[in-house]
Amino acid sequence: MDNQTLDLLAGVRLRDVGVQKVYDHNKTWVDKARSTAKALAALHGSVSIDEVLSMCSRPESVHPNATGSIFRENVWEKIGYKQSANPSAHARVVGIYKLKGTQ
Repeated sequence: MDNQTLDLLAGVRLRDVGVQKVYDHNKTWVDKARSTAKALAALHGSVSIDEVLSMCSRPESVHPNATGSIFRENVWEKIGYKQSANPSAHARVVGIYKLKGTQ
């Protein structure tokens, strides 16, 4: 393996450790948001973070990066992207997800 590949792997590990740490500190809200996301996806066929946050707003006590943990379960399949309608997202693009095994 070359150094660039090793650097990438180290970066992936550091990212995963950081995501896990944020999840561990905000588990109660993330689990509630995940349940909300699953219910919305089951009802509508797909879901984005915009819909989740409209139904399950993030309290000020929860770190903003915790929202990145919501779709980090192996039950999701990313099926597209859209521009966020949430003004605080500053028009960034967000993923659209469906539950794996659904149509």
